[in-house]
Amino acid sequence: MNETASTNEIRFGFGHNWSDYIEKYFSRERVEIAKKHLLGFLKLDDLEGRSFLDIGCGSGLHSLAALYSGASAITSFDYDLQSVETTMQLHEFAGSPPHWKVMQGSILDRAFVESLPSADVVYSWGVLHHTGSMWEAVDNTAHCMSDASLLYIALYSSDFYVSPTPEYWIKLKRAYNSAGPLRKRLMESKYAGRTMLGCIKRGENPFKYVKDYKVKRGMSYWHDVKDWLGGYPMEFAGNKETETFCRDRLGLKLCNITAGKGCTEYLFQHQGQETYWDEIENNAPLHALSGPYEPVRGLAWSVALSLESDLGLPEGVMLYENGSPVGWPEAPLDKICSRGQGRYRVEGDRLIFSTTDSSDPNVSHHQLTYRTQFT
Repeated sequence: MNETASTNEIRFGFGHNWSDYIEKYFSRERVEIAKKHLLGFLKLDDLEGRSFLDIGCGSGLHSLAALYSGASAITSFDYDLQSVETTMQLHEFAGSPPHWKVMQGSILDRAFVESLPSADVVYSWGVLHHTGSMWEAVDNTAHCMSDASLLYIALYSSDFYVSPTPEYWIKLKRAYNSAGPLRKRLMESKYAGRTMLGCIKRGENPFKYVKDYKVKRGMSYWHDVKDWLGGYPMEFAGNKETETFCRDRLGLKLCNITAGKGCTEYLFQHQGQETYWDEIENNAPLHALSGPYEPVRGLAWSVALSLESDLGLPEGVMLYENGSPVGWPEAPLDKICSRGQGRYRVEGDRLIFSTTDSSDPNVSHHQLTYRTQFT
């Protein structure tokens, strides 16, 4: 699940980690979990009649999920040969379907990228920031889109990694990759201990957290620990930074976003081109918010939401700022107040929110709208 620009750089063995994951944890249940997450973010019931390109396919789990979702054609590739071999195992498990092709290649190799077929869904989850040249990789990934394609990528967010900072994690990743086996186990245990302590502070059962970890895209907790500590080369990008790059440099419109975890998920389409997403938005019209917005504390503000019916507000609310989805729902109140950057939550009939630039919405005059029945 890694494509690096230089063979001289420190590089984590993603393929070995994914091979071990498939050997120990692969199951149809995990494929179904991955399938549910994939279709849920795309807001599709299936992929019937749609082609799927999996860039940095890693274990091959999500390519298999696309197959079971009915994709008409699937192309999977990875820079790491062991990841390619692991994906081939799942390809054989599925009966070696002829419309699913698995190959080795780098997203940084423009000639290779030019040889790929365009796809209706271009997918790259947690990969492009590991290439050693992230924005070049994003650019090449967008090149795989047709006019009616959707681009689904996930990148590590600098908005999330505030304390410790991205610089801290990059330094730790370099140390992990330079360490011997025993030191790596100690670092993994220390990181896991930190996670468990965080669960306890939040009132969660840490053992249940590990047991239920597979609900996150079908992944395995301990393999993700190794992936996180080892994942190098590594770059981070702010949510607005990514949207701005894709809009101004690539001509893409942000359709959907889910922030608030290590990787922010983004869904883009070409500006001015119609896709099925336009129908989704038409079926969930925008509602305007207007001030004056009441201060809560810190960077947080409050405003009343309109009740849609006698049944009250629907569960899902997506906040938009100047026409773009913010996608940081259900954020803890203390994080909205202290960090801002578009975090928000609904409490009763009120929206508690921050603007993406953490400014006073009464002064900055951002156009704020929201959709319901959407997330």
